[in-house]
Amino acid sequence: MNYRRNALKALYAVPLALGVMSMKQNSAEAKPMAGRDKDILSNLMARQDAMEARQQIENILYLYARGWDRLDEEALRACFFEDSEHQHGSFKGKSHDLITGGLKYIGAKVTTTTHMITNPMIEISGDKAISECSFFAHHRRMNKAGTDEEDYFVKGRYLDHFKKRDGKWKISARRGLNDFERVVARADQTLASAPADQLGSRKPTDPLYEMLSQFHGES
Repeated sequence: MNYRRNALKALYAVPLALGVMSMKQNSAEAKPMAGRDKDILSNLMARQDAMEARQQIENILYLYARGWDRLDEEALRACFFEDSEHQHGSFKGKSHDLITGGLKYIGAKVTTTTHMITNPMIEISGDKAISECSFFAHHRRMNKAGTDEEDYFVKGRYLDHFKKRDGKWKISARRGLNDFERVVARADQTLASAPADQLGSRKPTDPLYEMLSQFHGES
C-alpha cells in the first residue's frame, strides 16, 4: 500500500516538476537546472516508466486468461512475441504453436473454461522484466466414458520473461508449472437448463465483444 501511495505521489509530481522547469526556462533570469533537480526529475520519470511497464505486463497476464476463456485467438497471440519460447506440461516449443494446438483442442473437446490470474510479482530492469504469477483453471469437458460432462481443475504458476520492443511489453519466454489437479463429476443443478443469455460464451457471441465494439465505436 505504501508503495502505491508513493508511486501515485511521484506520478502527480511529474507535471508539477515540468511546470516549474518551464517557468524557469521562460524566466529572463533562468539558470541551468541544478544537479539535484535533474536527479529528482530523472527519478520521477523512472518511477512513472516503471508504473506504466507494470500495468502493461499485468494486462498481458490477464489478457491471456481472457483469450482462453473466450477462445480469442487475437488476444492470445497478442501476449507473445513471434519468437517466444514456451514450456508447460508436455509441451515445449514456440508459444504461438501452443496457441494453435490449444485452440483446436479446447474448441473441440472443452465446453467452457475459466482461468484466474493472481499474485503477480514483477521485477523490471530497463526493457526487460521477469514475472511470477499464480493461475487457477477450470475446464468443463466430456468424461472418458462419454456418458456425461466432468470438471477438471488445475492450478500452478507462470514464470515469464518479458521484453519491451517498439514500445510494447510482451512475453518472450514462459515456463508453466502445475502443482494441483482434480477431476470431479458435474454437479451443477441449473446451468444445463439456463437460457443462453444467462451464460458466457466465446468470441464473437459473448456479450463482451458487442460491448467492446460499441465502446470503441463511440470513442
